[in-house]
Amino acid sequence: MTNIIITIFLFFASYGLLAQTSILDKLKLVEKIQISKVETMDGFSGCYKILFRQPINHSDTSQGFFNQKLYLSHKNIDRPMVLNINGYVSSSNRVNDWTKILDANQLYVEHRYFGESKPATANHEYLNMASAAQDLHAIKKVFAEIYKDGWIGVGISKGGLTALSYEYFYPEDMDATIALSTSVKTSKCDSSFFNFIDSLNTNGGCEEELDAFQRLLLKKKDKVMPYLKNYLIHKDESYAHLGLEAIYEIAVLEIPFSIWQNGQGCNSIDFGKTVSKELFHEMKRSLNGWFITDEVFSRIDSYHFQALTELGYYCYPVTRFSGLLESDFDKLTPVHPIQGVNTSYSNQLMTQIKDWAQSKGDKIIYISGGNDPYSKYRIVPSKGVNAKSFILNEKNHNEVYNYYLDSKTYEEIKSLLNKWIK
Repeated sequence: MTNIIITIFLFFASYGLLAQTSILDKLKLVEKIQISKVETMDGFSGCYKILFRQPINHSDTSQGFFNQKLYLSHKNIDRPMVLNINGYVSSSNRVNDWTKILDANQLYVEHRYFGESKPATANHEYLNMASAAQDLHAIKKVFAEIYKDGWIGVGISKGGLTALSYEYFYPEDMDATIALSTSVKTSKCDSSFFNFIDSLNTNGGCEEELDAFQRLLLKKKDKVMPYLKNYLIHKDESYAHLGLEAIYEIAVLEIPFSIWQNGQGCNSIDFGKTVSKELFHEMKRSLNGWFITDEVFSRIDSYHFQALTELGYYCYPVTRFSGLLESDFDKLTPVHPIQGVNTSYSNQLMTQIKDWAQSKGDKIIYISGGNDPYSKYRIVPSKGVNAKSFILNEKNHNEVYNYYLDSKTYEEIKSLLNKWIK
């Protein structure tokens, strides 16, 4: 009996190893990728970091190539594939919750010109949604030779917008797409976001308190700002590109957006603080420690370029505090140009994507948080479009994953996905 158990154990162990070797053998046949093993995530037989060779310009390969970073989490070639699309840097492998629900494989894709996915010399002309969609199409074309059926695109925030743009350019590639916390903006600098935030503040009962809190931070800037300086020194972060004063004033202007996007709105701040050190602590807490330092800017400067050229962004109602602000107003924005890189904005593509998504974009699930300022520009499909938009009341930008869904919504979405990917 013991020998039988050992034999069975060795058989399944050998089978598992064979399956893992099998996918490696398949990957090694792909000429344009480099493969290295990474930590295997729970539920998968193997996980790999892949560098995928992409042209800088898909229409003219003579302009050179770069390696785009992907993470493959392999389960079984007979299971669906989730294309988990990041709009920014992929610092490590992450498994989306829909990947787990669908018992799927996953490719986690870092966006071009972010993180490790950069050309030696960046030509920003090709940092746009059309090129990003071409990247994803090239990846899908190669991996569809291994994973034949059931492809689902997933992305959150800018990743969701990238997934939606990919669907716009290549509507036949994905069997379904899930766009989380996704907004489509058609203005370069839109201060009307703060009209929406004002309504949230009013409903939350803190409109006057929040305004007073921001004004107090600006009035006591000379006393509070040294705490910011010490905080940044302690974190070994520099602030040469904007200067300490502009970073401080931007942070104060950002607070209303931050507490609704990432926090619990009016409950995110103790408005009773008046001592300088405590004021700084409340400001830092409301921003989750976010300040536009040199390191933060350099890490996502590619996003700033995209915002200034085709994505648009929210801009602060600076005139509301004009008597208390000392920095030039053109500095007091959440996005800033890359030094030496010129930008020119056009809303043409975002307008086209918005119109298409509302009137023709089939097999797309949109999930947004009702308290998220970005939900102001969420997509709501027109009647007759085979897509569904869900708004989660009192949830923020990051509270859109499946564990925040009520059981009815969860089952409805899962049913739609299972129907679409068959």
